[in-house]
Amino acid sequence: MCNNGNMNTTSRLVPPPSSYLLRGNRVRALLGRRNMTITEGAEKLGVSRSYFSQLLAGRRPLSPKVRRRLLANAPFSELSADDLWREPPEQLDDEVARVA
Repeated sequence: MCNNGNMNTTSRLVPPPSSYLLRGNRVRALLGRRNMTITEGAEKLGVSRSYFSQLLAGRRPLSPKVRRRLLANAPFSELSADDLWREPPEQLDDEVARVA
């Protein structure tokens, strides 16, 4: 329940800044070129359609297990790791420490 007593039905998952995120636009383009739906892509990856949609939208981080599946399973294996996901940015504290 929210502070005002109403239920929050639109909770949005936001991955931590230190997580790997799927490059959803590139994966969608790949699925389109292969005439595959999101459901078919999720099945190939071995995850639910809902979870795959959240990955594509950048609302869920990629686990190491899912990253390995992306690299090992067609059609995703056609893309490199750099094309499939964004690595987490360096911590701001580390950058500040290097400048000082």
